[in-house]
Amino acid sequence: MTTVDDRASGAGTVPPCLLPWQRLPDRAAIRLLCFHHAGGAASSFAPWQAALGPDIAVVPVQLPGRERRVRQPRFRDFGRLLDELDEQLDPLLDGHYTLYGHSLGGLIAHELTRRRVATGRRAPELLMVGACAPPHLPHSAVAPENATDTQLMSWMRELGGVPDSVVRHPEWLRRSVELLRDDLSLVHSHPRRPAEPLPVPLRVLAAESDPLLTPARAQEWARHTSYDFRTHILPGGHFFHREHPEATLRVISRLLPVAT
Repeated sequence: MTTVDDRASGAGTVPPCLLPWQRLPDRAAIRLLCFHHAGGAASSFAPWQAALGPDIAVVPVQLPGRERRVRQPRFRDFGRLLDELDEQLDPLLDGHYTLYGHSLGGLIAHELTRRRVATGRRAPELLMVGACAPPHLPHSAVAPENATDTQLMSWMRELGGVPDSVVRHPEWLRRSVELLRDDLSLVHSHPRRPAEPLPVPLRVLAAESDPLLTPARAQEWARHTSYDFRTHILPGGHFFHREHPEATLRVISRLLPVAT
């Protein structure tokens, strides 16, 4: 097995957005970088490496202000966050790789792909987004920036994103609201622009009961690729990757290209 820092830069240091303990399979054919949802953390992808096997190196990306990066200030501006991720992740993207982003993570994965294409760098073999509305559409289903703490928590609970254990602890609940509010600022600061077809295959994972990305709305993503496009409908709601992990990973396992 090889640690992330062995595969990062010549300096041998772990980029802050990666988990220092993350270990990559020695003979992995392709890297799968995963970007988590608003209010979430990289641990949501913890089971994926074991499920996908040694041919895939699963690399969860951790945004600041949570888990092992809890003491680091959170970003509220999408452009500044992307600048940091682009710089830190670039050494990992010199070979075969694929991106998956869930909800907010889908916007990050798409925008990182767009930037790499625009600057002539290696693009992913495949871009996968889940539970994420197409970036040219308005944020009509996202909680507004001026929502109260109570409204934010009600919105997140309706989506299924707040465990009962958090609700029972006021301090945990307060921290969850603060984290969610900052992450939603990233969503609202994401630049809305006309759809730009990218020369990258695109797969969209949508759930049957997700109010933020209906199966019909998922088809709008087709405007963002000039290559092959498909949608995959899964059971569950906005957090289908937690509600139905086996079904989610079966789909992703079939989609991942095998590099030769």
